[in-house]
Amino acid sequence: MTTYDLSRLPTDLPPLALAVGVFDGVHKGHQALLARAVQAAPEVGAVPAALTFHPHPAAVFSPSRVPPLLTTLEQRTDLLHAHGAQVMVVARFDAEFAAQTPEQFVREVLLERLHARAVIVGDDFHYGCYRRGNVSSLQAAGARHGFMVHVLPTLLQNGVPVRSTVIRGMVNGGAVEEAAALMGRFYRLTGVVVRGRQMGRTLGFPTANVASPPEVLVPGAGVYAGRVRVRNAWHRAAVSVGTNPTVVDEGARTVEAYLLDGFDGDLYDESVVVEFIAFLRAHEKFDSVEALVVQMRNDVSETERRVKKED
Repeated sequence: MTTYDLSRLPTDLPPLALAVGVFDGVHKGHQALLARAVQAAPEVGAVPAALTFHPHPAAVFSPSRVPPLLTTLEQRTDLLHAHGAQVMVVARFDAEFAAQTPEQFVREVLLERLHARAVIVGDDFHYGCYRRGNVSSLQAAGARHGFMVHVLPTLLQNGVPVRSTVIRGMVNGGAVEEAAALMGRFYRLTGVVVRGRQMGRTLGFPTANVASPPEVLVPGAGVYAGRVRVRNAWHRAAVSVGTNPTVVDEGARTVEAYLLDGFDGDLYDESVVVEFIAFLRAHEKFDSVEALVVQMRNDVSETERRVKKED
């Protein structure tokens, strides 16, 4: 897949069958948009593509209410490619971009710059200044200018709407299994291993303290069964998110992963991926360090039971 900035497009950009959206999380609803773009592309003689906006539009409309992201732009790009986008275009969403009229967005962005022959959106799609454009006006513009418009209804998973806001609430509440059902994969964080308090090492459970990008959502506090990808290999891991109330009265929220399967090595300054598979328990303050160690052993046993070992 080729990725372009909207302001620096090549002159030989091919016609596109374009899925449009923020695509944070690239969940099952977003995947359905990409699948329709892949299907529509040969029908209109185009290449399946995605147009995404970065940063999140809320950064312009309501800076104090920008939601934590489910994916970095790099993760979003990789996922959109995996689901069929051969071309990815990133539009910098700033005040100037937000000030476009709906007509300008259609004429200057979709037609003149992106050569869209088909546009695929969700039924809640809005565009242009003050969100005045909607799916009805987009369909009317398509009829006038000769491009196809496909509007997909909101996907439901067991009666739950598949939306980024819903998934954020699940992940924030620790419901990572429920979030995985809507995303089509387990929730992941990418971060760099940094030096922590090294309390786990003194207890016999040395952990990797993972610092993730500040704009990305960290799951709710608790202990999880998961996996960690190190140097292109996956290892089962018991993952603690939050503070450790037994050994520290107050502290910053951390993501600490204890790698299983005999892993031994120095990971400082390395980039790793943490995958959250199942919520095991909430944090609690134990009466003694010994009681905490017993519970940590139980957490490891439960992780071994819940997470398949990689071959």
